[in-house]
Amino acid sequence: MKSRGLRTVVFVLSLALIVLAASACRNETQNRIRRSIQDFTNVRMYITVYSLTGDALFEGLVDGKVTRASARSDDGSEDAAGDYVYWYDDRGRYHQTNLPYLVTTYDRHAGTLP
Repeated sequence: MKSRGLRTVVFVLSLALIVLAASACRNETQNRIRRSIQDFTNVRMYITVYSLTGDALFEGLVDGKVTRASARSDDGSEDAAGDYVYWYDDRGRYHQTNLPYLVTTYDRHAGTLP
């Protein structure tokens, strides 16, 4: 009887581990599909970074996608060193900010006079 109970516990724990692993990779799989669609359709994305007062500080073309990230402190505590976004522009240059931003699939200033 002990052997059967042990097998049941091992089975349940294995099943739980599989379910957790499947749910953890689901977001990454969805991200890969989205990136593949973006690459296939060749959708251009534009970003505008705003100051805390709402003034546009930076506008530019995004090469690929804008990624949201969170930096953790060195000791691994829950206190985040900061949330930020980063992207590469059409010339391959890296950009990173923690300011408010807007990403669009169209140039908001197309057709307007400078």
